Amino acid sequence: MDPFNAIVIAVFLPFILAWTLPVLYRVFKQRIGWISALIAFTCFVLNAQVIPYAMAGTPVKGSWDWMPTAGLSLDFYGDGMAVLLALIVSGVGVIIMSYSNGYMSTKEDLPRYYQWLLLFMGAMLGIAYTDNTIQMFVFWELTSITSFMLIGYWRERPESVYGATKAFLITAGGGLLMFAGFLMLRVVTGTYGISEVAQNSEILSTFHGSPFYVAILVLIFLGAASKSAQGPFYIWLPNAMEAPTPVSAFLHSATMVKAGVYLVARMHPILSGTPEWLILVSGTGMITMVMAGFLAFRQTDIKAILAYSTISQLAYLMTMYGYSTAEHPGLGFAAATFHLLNHSTFKATLFLVAGIVAHEATTRDIRKLGGLRKEMPKTFIVAVIAAASMAGVPPLNGFLSKEMFYETSVEIGALVSETYGGPWAIVFPAVAVLGGVFTLMYSIKLIDGIFLGHRTHDHDVPHHIHDAPWVMLAPAVFLAGLIIFFGLYPKFPVETLIQPAYSGLVPHAEHLHIQLWHGITTPLLMTIATFAIGIVLYKFYDSIAAWQNSFNAKLPWVSVNYWYDATVNNAKGIAAKFGAVTQPGPIGGYIKAAMLFMIFLILWPVYTQGISLGSIFPAGLNFNSQPYEIVLYALMIVAALGATVIPRYLPAVLSLSALGFLVSLLYMYLKAPDLAMTQVCVETLSTIIFILAIIKIPQKFKEPMPAGKVMVNFAISAVVTFAVFALMVNANAGMLAPFESFSHYFIDKSLQMTGGLNVVNVIVVDFRGYDTIGEISVLSLAALGVYNLILSRAGKAEGGEEE
Repeated sequence: MDPFNAIVIAVFLPFILAWTLPVLYRVFKQRIGWISALIAFTCFVLNAQVIPYAMAGTPVKGSWDWMPTAGLSLDFYGDGMAVLLALIVSGVGVIIMSYSNGYMSTKEDLPRYYQWLLLFMGAMLGIAYTDNTIQMFVFWELTSITSFMLIGYWRERPESVYGATKAFLITAGGGLLMFAGFLMLRVVTGTYGISEVAQNSEILSTFHGSPFYVAILVLIFLGAASKSAQGPFYIWLPNAMEAPTPVSAFLHSATMVKAGVYLVARMHPILSGTPEWLILVSGTGMITMVMAGFLAFRQTDIKAILAYSTISQLAYLMTMYGYSTAEHPGLGFAAATFHLLNHSTFKATLFLVAGIVAHEATTRDIRKLGGLRKEMPKTFIVAVIAAASMAGVPPLNGFLSKEMFYETSVEIGALVSETYGGPWAIVFPAVAVLGGVFTLMYSIKLIDGIFLGHRTHDHDVPHHIHDAPWVMLAPAVFLAGLIIFFGLYPKFPVETLIQPAYSGLVPHAEHLHIQLWHGITTPLLMTIATFAIGIVLYKFYDSIAAWQNSFNAKLPWVSVNYWYDATVNNAKGIAAKFGAVTQPGPIGGYIKAAMLFMIFLILWPVYTQGISLGSIFPAGLNFNSQPYEIVLYALMIVAALGATVIPRYLPAVLSLSALGFLVSLLYMYLKAPDLAMTQVCVETLSTIIFILAIIKIPQKFKEPMPAGKVMVNFAISAVVTFAVFALMVNANAGMLAPFESFSHYFIDKSLQMTGGLNVVNVIVVDFRGYDTIGEISVLSLAALGVYNLILSRAGKAEGGEEE
């Protein structure tokens, strides 16, 4: 198969087949999980076809026209980095969907579960292969939407809804900042293409010299950091652990959280090589690495420990990708890319182990576990392999990438210290070792707290526990095998995946030689120091956790979660206070304010330009009208007066409605049938809504209207009427300067640029497309609000009936 076709099919196949699952479920029932796994495996095979091209240094690329007038096309680009992420996504997808056949109860809504898994996988594959920033944003937000549905899968649980909402607000909000950065990048470079910018030295030179470089870097990185739970954005990931464990393994260890890291890697040739990149990316990574590793100590839920370990490990990747200078642009790139692959193997394994333990022991509370090594020997062995790899124990794959991390930390420290002076030659390696120490400590805690020691015999834990069935255990065993294989034979993953990714994005990349033994080196000594310090400090693990709990109880405002909850929980009250200030009274006051402002806008130019009242009305006004025009205008005046003076609601509404229908007749006379039809539809709907509302209230106006207030209202209305009339009669003559109409532009260009024959429709849908999207969004939000009000009213009615 043509490799480009393979990429396109791999991206869109999950989107297409996901919608067939409800139908297939009627035939295959709970075996639908194996069908989903087969779809993921098909995507994996399709992705694997791109490997030879990536290894040969000839990326697979192609595009289709999408919105040519906006300079947009659907661009796909399959280089080594794209293939690496695509294989991780689809490969782990096969494992997770197979594992889910044993984990998920047959009583669950399985079609919905596997549908969202497949849709998420398709969105991640789109991120992997996309080659323009707008397309990247579309797939990026699709991952936010699908992850929201997966995290909140158990929507009857408040914790799941809270976690899903938190993840969506933070990741989608970060995505909007990233989108702003993409638009600014387009303004500076003149293109949406990612590889086009990355491979053009002239564009890169212009971009790095642009005053907008720092702003673009910050905006794009904020999007990446929010998706990969870095910096203050880390708070969403621990709460996302309320998702089913297979979802956590898929989204939060191997795929979704990698999207931000992947974006940093993909934009590396464009943004890196500057001090700002090093400070922002590596600085954020180093702080997050240490902070998350430290906060993992106080966690008692095994998935929460894994969540903080994931944040810390992602920070390793951010730190290494940030190791870049103008002279050494790809210093930490290879190490980061290798660790990206290794992290996917050992962290997915640990999440699967957590699912097995929770499934068999019915709890994730590590305080209630312990001593399970004898009852779950197979799970124990798998867990030890994965945790040891995460801690960097040889001869596993995590040891190799951790050594590379230490080596690049020493190198970047020396370079920064040589360039800028200061103690950076010690700071970078010291922070790296500290991150490794914390990793070792929580890795030991996972094994010690779950499998070693003695059984607690807590009443929440079954007395008889055993290893999970092979449908759940086999995926974890397979991943553990990969951990060992990649550690003992690193040449295979390095030459097949890591070297192509490295060479594809870093100019003049050297050939990688990765092996277990390099002799007594500085990174090896750092590893030994990590083990020694970590083992000694582990004795104080529980004491450190207790201190953290005490500190958090005394100073809760130090936590980022505190400010997030305060903002979200108080949003309604803040909005109410703002509304009380900006909209304090009856609607009549707002109408008067708008009218007075309109008077100011019209009369101020008259005053500043010294226009006399005599010149307001231009000479030669044509007052000739046909009899039917006079009748129509007279009826409109009568209807307007009726709506004003009739003292009962229903006749007043009908009079106002009659005025609207008469306006539609005027549109028809002016040869605008589409406007007339729209006016009729809107007027009919408005009349029905008004009538449904007013039949529930007394029919007579009860508000007293003092004579003085009537005169003020009349005066304002008269001035506005006169001002608008004067403005309209001077549209083409008199006090306004003549101007040329640009309606001919739409008439000439509508068919050529949009293919539309109806000029009015073309203006609304194409030329004013963004405005129309905004209007549709407002109407959609209003409709959702009405729908929720109806549901809440129905819920209250049902509650009253039950009582």
